[in-house]
Amino acid sequence: MPSKDSDNLFNFILKYFQVFLQKISLSLHLFFRNELFNHAGAAAFFFILSIPPVFLLLLIAFDLYLVSYADASVIFFEFIKNINENLDKDLFAKIGLLNVDTTAIGIFGLLNLLWVGRAIITSIQRGLRIIFPAAKKRTPLKMNIVSFIILSILLLASVLITFLSISLNFVQTLLPESVIIQTFFQALLPVLRHFFPFVIIAVLIFMAYRLVPPDKPQTTSCLISATGCALSIFLVHFLFAKFFTVTQYSVIYGVLGSLILMVLWVYFSFLLFFFFAEYTFVSDKLDVLVFEQMYLFRFSHSVKEKKIQKFLFNHPQRIFEKYARRYKAGEILFREGDQGAHIYFVDQGSIKIFRKIGGHDQEIATVRAGRVFGEMAYLLNQSRTATAIAATESILLIIMPDVFEELLQANTIFSRNIIQVLCNRLRRTHFAERP
Repeated sequence: MPSKDSDNLFNFILKYFQVFLQKISLSLHLFFRNELFNHAGAAAFFFILSIPPVFLLLLIAFDLYLVSYADASVIFFEFIKNINENLDKDLFAKIGLLNVDTTAIGIFGLLNLLWVGRAIITSIQRGLRIIFPAAKKRTPLKMNIVSFIILSILLLASVLITFLSISLNFVQTLLPESVIIQTFFQALLPVLRHFFPFVIIAVLIFMAYRLVPPDKPQTTSCLISATGCALSIFLVHFLFAKFFTVTQYSVIYGVLGSLILMVLWVYFSFLLFFFFAEYTFVSDKLDVLVFEQMYLFRFSHSVKEKKIQKFLFNHPQRIFEKYARRYKAGEILFREGDQGAHIYFVDQGSIKIFRKIGGHDQEIATVRAGRVFGEMAYLLNQSRTATAIAATESILLIIMPDVFEELLQANTIFSRNIIQVLCNRLRRTHFAERP
């Protein structure tokens, strides 16, 4: 009995490990097929261009709304100065970025900064549109409106992160002067400083995955991918901080060393962003994509030789548990005239197809392993045009019409083979009906 339980546990782990590897493999395949590294490069480029206007928007906002709160304003600009000692309030006032006297000019400047800053959001939208194809596409006007909305949310998030950082310092001043409490808070402070930005970044990524595509992905898939993406970005940031320094790049690039390092970090971050977006798409369309790979696996000798592909797509356990059915020799699958739109994929065995001609059942085809049948009733929106009987003991995968439709749209090889099979069957049926 314990042995049976351990076998069940092993099969359970193996099944979901296989599913995880399928998602990773398919995500990488689609990532390179869609050339998302180019979209990541474009997003990183526009991100660098958008940093100044977004940063200036924050400065103007804080100068306008913190003017009545001198202490908070001082804390904010001290925080900014910690980033770069040359950045202080006097500098921004001298170059005219603060203390805007004319309201009209200030509003015009804000709109101009928003317009420049929206470029990063537009580039992200274009990348996500490649990942999540949809019949309905947003017009340029809608894309710009969405860009403004998302940019506003990003600004609010940046303000929130800044205020949280300031609040942590403020809370520390309110704590009792106890060595234990102060020591505990000092140990907790670095964790909180990383936890709040992580949560906000994960939420922003989740919103991008869930709300930007016209056809909305599932919430669970977006949540898992957003969490994985945020963790990966923080890991990349940690590795960059540990193994790369500005000094190394300054030797080669001079004053541009810090900029080059930031561009690299931003580029890798967007690579991760688009990869996990692709992972979200794969998670939602896993059955369709695995069926596609299973079908291709039967016809591609180069794929069959790859052990990883064989493990992932030759006999995927989850798909067989969900869609497979075993038929005995002589068992009737359906009769001519029956209603039904399910499509069948022959994994093992063979199926004979009969049609009533001149009052007698006449065999018109034999469907062997690796082939699809039963699609004519769905494509023609009619009852079954023939009778299907298992010639030998067979294992079939029953494909739902919606999955079949997505397969036709997603894979040209599958679509072309279906058209060829239909033509062959119609030709055989035509010859069989001739006297």
